Order: sequence, then structure tokens, then C-alpha cells
Amino acid sequence: MPHTPIKSYGAHFAARSVAQNYVHRPQYSPEVYDTLLTLLPDTSRAVLDAGCGPGKIALGLRAFVDRIDAVDPSEEMIAAGRALPGGGDPKIAWICARLEDAELRPPYGLVACGVSFHWMDADVALSRFADVLAPGGAFALISGDAPADAPWHDAELETFSDFIERLQGKRPEFLATSRAFLDQPLLEHRRFRRLGAKITAPHPVRQPVEDYIACQHSRATWSVDFMGAEMAAEFDARLRALLLAHASDGMLDYVVQTRVEWGLPLPA
Repeated sequence: MPHTPIKSYGAHFAARSVAQNYVHRPQYSPEVYDTLLTLLPDTSRAVLDAGCGPGKIALGLRAFVDRIDAVDPSEEMIAAGRALPGGGDPKIAWICARLEDAELRPPYGLVACGVSFHWMDADVALSRFADVLAPGGAFALISGDAPADAPWHDAELETFSDFIERLQGKRPEFLATSRAFLDQPLLEHRRFRRLGAKITAPHPVRQPVEDYIACQHSRATWSVDFMGAEMAAEFDARLRALLLAHASDGMLDYVVQTRVEWGLPLPA
């Protein structure tokens, strides 16, 4: 998909409530980290986790690399990452700064980034990535920690559409299936040369309904600070009603799939 920065969403994502709810997001499957590790060249086993949030990528890679610089502009996200198991690992340097301005320690064999890339200035970010990558290194984007076509998919999208229309004044156009979303490139930019992509196998997740709902508030669109407490409570009640119909003893079972896409950032 084309790169379109969503600056206001980046601000919502930095809120304390979003960082606190991030712990309820499903973990990536081991296949995601295995794929990223195959991209590391012999020239450097250092990683830059750009727009790291609470370090989901950094924490998953830390045992297998020499060092990681985890960069994010949100103090709340950095604090949340430090507090997680492994967050105090000396291999991880937590850096609270915009990627565009951060003091980095190249060279890196891998630059990894989630969808937070779409809140960055693409030209500046890609220039920095091109400058700091070691010979043979790669830039990888990672997206996908939501249910893949769960039984409640259609009803959930209807709920999401109703609230997005109220928040933004226009109903969104969602793709019909999660697989259709995963099949789409994560980045189309004149200065990104895609070299490969992989969609991971379904990874099973079992999660309490209430944790699933809290997880939604770790996403910028559903930030409680953005929605307001009254609308957030209404959102939760509607989501809870549709999810309980698919739960067993208050637990949901679903699978997660993730798209990992990699290539070369091109210098200006």
C-alpha cells in the first residue's frame, strides 16, 4: 500500500492507556523471529527496532543477536518495554526519540519496523536506514497480530465501521478477508526495493474476552484518550456481546498470521 503518514494516530499511540493495554496483544509466532534472523548478514548482528513501541520485536530477538537499539518517541511505550520480562536485558538500548532525529549506533545488520513506519517521514526514515545498514543488511516491515478471519470477523468489522464513522465522519472500506490484507505489500515507495515477503503459518492464540477487548485499546484508532471514556465503554459493551457468542468459558480461540516483508532502502 502507498505510504501515507497518519500523524494524529501516532499521537494517539503514544498515550499511556495505549502502552498499558499493549501487553494484551498476541505475541508473534516464532516463525516471525526466525524469518527476521535469516536476514542478518555476517557483517553485523546488531538490530535497529525502529518505532519499537514496547519492544515486541526487540524482546523476541534479543537472545539471538549481539545488540538492539529500540527507538520510539513515546516515553510511555519505552517505560512499558523496560518493565516487560527481558526489558532490562543489557543487549537492548532503549532510546526515546523520533526515528528521524535519534542518535543511532550503526552499522546494523537488520532494521525492523512494524506499521509505525507509516507515522514516520518516509524519505527521511529510508535515508537513515540506507545510511546505517551494514553491507548485506536488510530493512524489514512486520504487520499482523490480529485474528486471521476469526468466526466473528464480519460482525467485528461492522462494529469497527460504525465507530470509525462516528469518529472520522466516513465509513472505512475494509478488505473482505484478513488474507486479502496480508497479501498486500506493506510498503510501496520509490526508495524501497522489495526483495521478498512471507506470510507466517497460522499461530494459535487462546485469550480471555476481556483481554481481547483491552487489546483493541492498544491500537491507535481505539485509544481511550481518542474515543473518550463514554464511547469507549459503548465500544467495549458492543464488542463484548458479539465475542461472548464465540467464547467458551469466557475464552476465545483464534489464529494470528503475520506478513514479514523485506528489501533495501535506497539512498536519496
